Amino acid sequence: MPLAPVGGEPDPEGGDCVACGRCCHHGPRTVHFLVDDDARMSPELLAEYTDLDPRPPGFRFMKNDGERCAGLDTRVPGAYPCRIYPNRPMDCRIVEPGSEACLEARRLGHLGTSVVFLRKR
Repeated sequence: MPLAPVGGEPDPEGGDCVACGRCCHHGPRTVHFLVDDDARMSPELLAEYTDLDPRPPGFRFMKNDGERCAGLDTRVPGAYPCRIYPNRPMDCRIVEPGSEACLEARRLGHLGTSVVFLRKR
């Protein structure tokens, strides 16, 4: 279930990202891994937070129950920190505050179909 939309402009430095978390709410197979992403994660983290597609070419994705990323910590109401933040994949690293993807997620209450993740400078 998406979260309620968030109004206003995000802090361009990411100061309100943990209070928002809308970009971490998305469908399965949204966040995929590159070789460098695999290298940042320990075998234990890979096993806990990712799925490996058994079909060739064997892409790896963040686990997702159809609502949100498995790395999203929802234990504290109203806070959305990432459990694997230092190890997060490139797909997560490129969603910059104020980018079209960020603004779309804030407007919809979840990340939709935007492919523009970096903010315009």
